[in-house]
Amino acid sequence: MTGSAIHKRLVGYDWRQVAGGIVLLALAMGMAWPPLSWCGVVAAGSAAALLVVRWPWLIWLPLALLVPITSGLRIGAGTATDLLLAAGVALWFVDGARRQTLPLRGSPVVLLALLYVAAQYVSLFFAVDLREGAAEVIKWVELPVILLVVPTMVAHRQGRWLAAALVMGAAMQAALGLYQFINRVGPEYFVVMGRFMRASGVFAQPNPYGGFLGLALPVTLSLAVWAWSTVLQHGAQHWRETLWGVFYSAATLLIGAGLLASWSRGAWLGAVAGVLVVLVLRSRQAAFMSALVALLLIGLLLIGAFSPSLAPQPLVERLADLPVYFGLTDVLAQPVTDENFSVVERIAHWVAAQRMWEASPWFGVGVGNYAAVYPAVRLPRWEDALGHAHNIYLNVLGETGLLGLVTFLALWSGVLVWGWRQARSAGKNSAARWQAAVAIGVLGMVVHLTVHNLVDNLFVRGIVVYVGFWLALIHVDRYEVNP
Repeated sequence: MTGSAIHKRLVGYDWRQVAGGIVLLALAMGMAWPPLSWCGVVAAGSAAALLVVRWPWLIWLPLALLVPITSGLRIGAGTATDLLLAAGVALWFVDGARRQTLPLRGSPVVLLALLYVAAQYVSLFFAVDLREGAAEVIKWVELPVILLVVPTMVAHRQGRWLAAALVMGAAMQAALGLYQFINRVGPEYFVVMGRFMRASGVFAQPNPYGGFLGLALPVTLSLAVWAWSTVLQHGAQHWRETLWGVFYSAATLLIGAGLLASWSRGAWLGAVAGVLVVLVLRSRQAAFMSALVALLLIGLLLIGAFSPSLAPQPLVERLADLPVYFGLTDVLAQPVTDENFSVVERIAHWVAAQRMWEASPWFGVGVGNYAAVYPAVRLPRWEDALGHAHNIYLNVLGETGLLGLVTFLALWSGVLVWGWRQARSAGKNSAARWQAAVAIGVLGMVVHLTVHNLVDNLFVRGIVVYVGFWLALIHVDRYEVNP
C-alpha cells in the first residue's frame, strides 16, 4: 500500500470514535485491576458527580444530613464540612458562569453576620494563638456564605427536600443517642439512674448533643403542624402533605425522646422555651394549651420544691442546682463535692471569662483564644480550660470584648426580627404557608439558642452551618432556579 493510500484511509476515520474507544478501554482496564470495592466507590462517586453537575442543589443534601458527622472528620486544616461547603460554592460559581449570571441577594442578617465576623477579625490583633482564632473566624464566615449562596441554588420544591434532610440528620442522631441511652454505651461517668447512659450521639458530650436536637425540635414541630393543618383544610387530595405530616410527627417524637435521653438541663430548658414559642405562634388554641402546660409544669416544680417525695427523684436531683446558675447561691464559697462539681467548675470558667474581658474590655483576648489565655486567669484548682466558658455571652465578651458582644447580640436580635417579619408577610398559598412554618420554627430555634447558651456554647461541631441552612430556607421561595 502506497503512502498516499495510507494517508487517505487515516483521514477517513472518525477520530472521535477512536478516542472514545481508547477511553473506554482505559476505563475497562482501570476497573479490572483494582479491587472490586474500589470500583464500586469510583462508580458511586462518578454517579454522584454527574448528578450534582446536572442538579447543583443536590450538593447540599449530604451536608445537611451529615453535618454533625462531617464536622468531626478532620481533613488537613479543615473538616469534611468545610470541603463540602467549598464544593457547593464552586458549583454555584460554575453553574452561574454557564448561565452568565452569579445571583447574590443579601439580607439584614447577612450584614449583621459580616459585622460580627469583622469584630472577630479585629480581636485577632490581640490573640496569642492565631491558628485557633483563624479557625473560629472561618467557621463564622460560613454563615453569610450559606445565606448568600444556598437560596439562589434552591427553589421552593427543592427546599422541602433540604428541610427533610436537616430533620432526618437530627432524627438519626436521636436514634443513635437512644441506643446509647438504653444499652449504656459511653463512659461510666455518664451513667444515670444506675442503669442508663446519657446520650451523646457523635458529639461525645451530652450537652452539645442535646443542644443540637433542641435546635431541630421547634422547626420539626412547626413543619408537622403545617402538614396536618394542610390536610385538615383540604382533605385527602393533599396526600403528599399527609406523608409529610407522618414524617415530621415521627421525627418530632424521636428527636424529643433523644433530647430527654441527653439528660442535659440546658437543652431541656431551651427546648421548652423554643417549643412554647412555636405553639404560641401557630394558633390561639395552641397558645391557650401552652399556657396550661406551662402552669402545669410550674405546679410540678413547686410540688417538687416543697414535697420532693411526690416528684420523680431523678428529675428532682437533676434540677436541684438550677438556682445556682441564676446567682441565687454563692457556690464558689462552698466545698466541692461530687454533687456540685460540674456546677462549680462551670461557674469557675465564667469567672475566667470575666477576667479575660477585664484584661481587654473593648476587643477581647482574641476569638478562639479562651483555652490559650485560660491558664493566666483561672481560679485555683481549676486547671482544665474545657475549650470555652460554658456561657456563650461571657465567652464572646472575653474573646472579642464589648465590640464582639454588641455585634453578636445584634446578629441574633436581627434574626428574630427578620424571621418574625418573614412569618407575618407570608401569603396564603402552599409555598407561603410552608415558608411561614419554617420561619416560626426558626424563631423557636433561636429562642432555644438564646436560653441554652446561657450555660453552654452550642456553636461547635457544625452547628453554625446547620443553623445557616434553616435561615437560608426562609428565603427559598423568593428565588427561581431553573432545573
